Amino acid sequence: MNTNISSEKLVESYSQGMSLRAISREEGISPNTVKKYLLLQGFKVDIKNIIHGLKNNDDLLIGLYLGIWAGDGTQFLDNGYTIKICCDSRTRYLIEFYQNFLLQLFDKKSRVATESGNNRAFIIFKSKFIYKFVYYHLNFEDKKTYSVHLKRPVLSYSKRFLQGFLLGLALTDGYLNKKFYFNTTSPKLAEDAIGILSILGFDARKYVHNRKKYGWKDLHMVSLRKEESYALLCIFDKMLKNIGSTKSFSALKGYGEMGPP
Repeated sequence: MNTNISSEKLVESYSQGMSLRAISREEGISPNTVKKYLLLQGFKVDIKNIIHGLKNNDDLLIGLYLGIWAGDGTQFLDNGYTIKICCDSRTRYLIEFYQNFLLQLFDKKSRVATESGNNRAFIIFKSKFIYKFVYYHLNFEDKKTYSVHLKRPVLSYSKRFLQGFLLGLALTDGYLNKKFYFNTTSPKLAEDAIGILSILGFDARKYVHNRKKYGWKDLHMVSLRKEESYALLCIFDKMLKNIGSTKSFSALKGYGEMGPP
């Protein structure tokens, strides 16, 4: 039993999305003790944070989550329905944005775990509803990275959903600093991105990097010209502002701010 309990550390861990049970294991105290200290600090403690539906039905937010998951998400059954979103541990603003976004769309708390020896971080949470949610909108096989794509043709989705989905892809596997690039090993996801960009009025180009001789999957690279890239950046920044982000796309990705071409 831990006899040197820090209320500040318990509050910090809970604020970062750790569950009572996870905190209790880390600190060597019971979940009830963690709850007692949090209540003394004025926290309203949600013991299980079980999600049964969407908190927000905005197509933009739904598309954004699915784009983020298609790019950097994974999930598996591990003592529950576990979902992870991978990101660079150095992109602090992006991690904060993801955690706030999960609260906004699902009212779901999450925690952040880092790996020693590299710059990878994982936003981790458990939810049966969110776990199954992606299956309604995305198709993918066992090797999700090579096969993930939208379940229906892009023209069957609302423009707001498609904008959110494209933003999610750009925040994960995209690059937008002077020029826009999106790279994926899923050929169908690349076609989704091209179709969305076309609907938004952009003339996207695709180049396939043949990597079979190295024993790797081909890389499908979608890009825009410099002038169109800046126009897309303006759309992304407007979307982020509309959903309450105080940071621009460039700030979330850790770039310097990009000016007109």
